[in-house]
Amino acid sequence: MMTFMLYSFMAFFLSTILFMTLITFQFHSSSIFEKSLPFECGFSMIKSPRVPFSTRYFLLSVIFMVFDIELVLLFPVMSMSLHSSNFLLFSISALFFILMMGIIYEHKEGSFDWVK
Repeated sequence: MMTFMLYSFMAFFLSTILFMTLITFQFHSSSIFEKSLPFECGFSMIKSPRVPFSTRYFLLSVIFMVFDIELVLLFPVMSMSLHSSNFLLFSISALFFILMMGIIYEHKEGSFDWVK
């Protein structure tokens, strides 16, 4: 019984060492290294991190966030339209007017165009 346990332990130990060795030597290719790198916002970190990127991309994402948040503020208004008072109607109209003026300004400025 003791020899069986000894052989079992040795077989387990050797197979573990063999498995660890195979894993260590197998995963040293450059494609695996590239897969382990972070990928954020479409910018590859393999090249130099000081490479300039398009400010139009950044501007468009900021505009999207601002108008997206304003649209989220307008969604509860739809459910409150049955219980509207004059002040609420005026406030909603003012918010919608400011939103539309911002969109018109950004469009005339050319911020929505990807390439000028």
